[in-house]
Amino acid sequence: MWDIWQETRLNDVSRRQRENVFRTKDVDAQVLELNRQVQKMALVNQALFELLKEKVGISDEELRRKVREIDLRDGVQDGDLKAKPLKCPKCGSAVTAGALSCMGCGATVAPKYPFEI
Repeated sequence: MWDIWQETRLNDVSRRQRENVFRTKDVDAQVLELNRQVQKMALVNQALFELLKEKVGISDEELRRKVREIDLRDGVQDGDLKAKPLKCPKCGSAVTAGALSCMGCGATVAPKYPFEI
């Protein structure tokens, strides 16, 4: 009886190990994709800034000042863009930044930043 129990436990551990290997590969693939997206965004941002510099004459210092200003909107200079919760236009409930609708009444909520979908 003991041998059957041990064999069952070993089989279960082996199965969980295989599942974890698949999950790890999936997470690795997700990290690679996110890294690719970040690199693409960095490239597009650099191109946009260089166009603004050439066409409008914005300086590196003006960009730095604007980045600091936006970074401080949440009260902390930490390099993160954190939107504060919005108020629902219909019922006034707090709506999580990035949410498309109010959890309280279901009203559609406009995103705080133009790049949010």
